[in-house]
Amino acid sequence: MLGLGLELAKQYAERGDTVYGTARSSKPEDAPSKINWIDGIDVAEESAGSKLAKALDGQKLDTVILAAGYFGFETFDELDFEKELLMYKTSAIGPVFVVQKLHKAGLLSKGSKVIIISSESGSITLRHECEGGGNYGHHASKAASNMVGKLLSLDLKEHGVA
Repeated sequence: MLGLGLELAKQYAERGDTVYGTARSSKPEDAPSKINWIDGIDVAEESAGSKLAKALDGQKLDTVILAAGYFGFETFDELDFEKELLMYKTSAIGPVFVVQKLHKAGLLSKGSKVIIISSESGSITLRHECEGGGNYGHHASKAASNMVGKLLSLDLKEHGVA
């Protein structure tokens, strides 16, 4: 957890909330001790949700923030299938599996909230000709992330999860 995810975790921990942070490999060196770290959670892996649910051992979650990201630079002339696949798995596919596993494990209750961090890059409306093309995987995976957020909200609504 780096960048925005780590900063949000720090702020929640500072106000006294119980915070669980995840990391693909190991916790960041500058991570506050107030954050409970769960290592080895790579949202791009199918098993991430199951691993996380098992590590939480029944702990109910009020708020889940999915902030994982991956950016693989590419141009129209030099596309990279593996980079694009990893961007989709990280931004759009993985979050669905993580949230579904947390829900199935009973860790999301009525009133729980799920937040998926996306970016302006996923907006079709905000993409202008002057910016040019390229970085297909990044922009398309962020647009897919936005749709995933909407679809999850529809599926979780009947359970009181926003």
